[in-house]
Formats: sequence, C-alpha cells, structure tokens
Amino acid sequence: MTINEQIKAAVEPVVAACVPDEYDGEAAEYCTFNYTEIPEDFGDDAPDLIRYVVQLHYFCPKGHNSLKTRQDLRQAILEADFTAPEIINASDEIGQHYVFEFDGFGGDV
Repeated sequence: MTINEQIKAAVEPVVAACVPDEYDGEAAEYCTFNYTEIPEDFGDDAPDLIRYVVQLHYFCPKGHNSLKTRQDLRQAILEADFTAPEIINASDEIGQHYVFEFDGFGGDV
C-alpha cells in the first residue's frame, strides 16, 4: 500500500473528502495532505527505510463544532500505525484549519 493509500484509508472513515495537495471539491469539511520523504537506515549506501513526515490539513466551517472530528482523526492516525500527531490550530477569519503533523515509515509513493 502506498503512503497516499495509507493516509486515505485512515482518514476517509472520519472525513470522507481526503486528497493529496489541494482540494477543489464542494464539501464544507475536508482534508488535504502532503509529506516529505526522508531516507533512513542506510546500508551499502542505500536507504532501507523511508520516513514520511506528514502534514494532514483538516478544514471545516467557522463556528462548526470540530472537537469530535479532531479527536477521531487523532485516533485514526494512531490506529493506522503512524506516530502520535502534533495538532496545530491554523484557523483564520475564513474558517477552521487544523494541521496534524506525524510520521509514517515504509510504503511506496
């Protein structure tokens, strides 16, 4: 399973709209994600492991009670064998935006 598939499999039961990079749909509540690949555990000058530093962005309308969804996303990330996420509130006057930062290992892009 690719890293994109792993992220989507974890998130979509909680937030149905989840896409890499940029969302251009109509849903009021959605997630996007991006990640950095870091080669690790070198042997014979080649990495044996890729660490993915993931940012999952959860967006929802201003005034929406998002606490349960954020808790469910945290739990889904943990259950998918990613590291415990750091959650950053990046909301503004337009709407709510929470950034979940966590690591994943292995998997193909």
